[in-house]
Amino acid sequence: MKVTRKQLFNKLIPFFEEEMGYTYFKDTISAASGLFAKKIDNEIYLSIGITTSNLFENSFTCDYFMAQSLRYACLFNGIEDAFLAPVQLLSEEELNKYRNNGVLSELYWWYSDDTNSIESFKESVRITEPRLLNNYELRERVAINENTKHQHDLTTKVRKLVQSGVPDFKTQFVPEKEKDDIPLIWFIAAEYVQKDEEYFNKNLIFSLAADAYRQYVLDEQVKQ
Repeated sequence: MKVTRKQLFNKLIPFFEEEMGYTYFKDTISAASGLFAKKIDNEIYLSIGITTSNLFENSFTCDYFMAQSLRYACLFNGIEDAFLAPVQLLSEEELNKYRNNGVLSELYWWYSDDTNSIESFKESVRITEPRLLNNYELRERVAINENTKHQHDLTTKVRKLVQSGVPDFKTQFVPEKEKDDIPLIWFIAAEYVQKDEEYFNKNLIFSLAADAYRQYVLDEQVKQ
């Protein structure tokens, strides 16, 4: 029986939000099928993108992404290793638990219709997330990386415009209605900010709007 994306996330949301301290974001903008994220240090965020397979029914995987941004899977120069899969944080002994006839199976793809596989996935997150968070050398590089700092500066500009009001201008790429539960004002502000950047297109505007809005949500949670 096919497990829908909604059914999969209904299984994962309690684990990530109640046990691991993440917030779930609907995501049709990035390459992920859905996103979990949290603020971990000053202006650094950690997100986990869940990706469902188009080839294998009821299969999904995930990757971590650490940056001063929630623009998931953006490989900022100098911190490419801040985007990685749990498999990269497991020891050889731990990997052996997942090997099947010499082939890594569940490490890359877990099965949403299998309770044991879901629990295996959760276990891998419990084991590997602390290892990533305790990589202070990586966190230091993320904190001083100019590329991710620039992205954070752009999201800051968007947030300020949302609060103060966006000047009148002719938009090109703002969607007709809310996307991923993000109010339209965030897309309008993102287009206003992005139009002065070197690259200007719909995908970048949508990504910037989502990044700024999600940072805002997480930052407001920290204040509470």
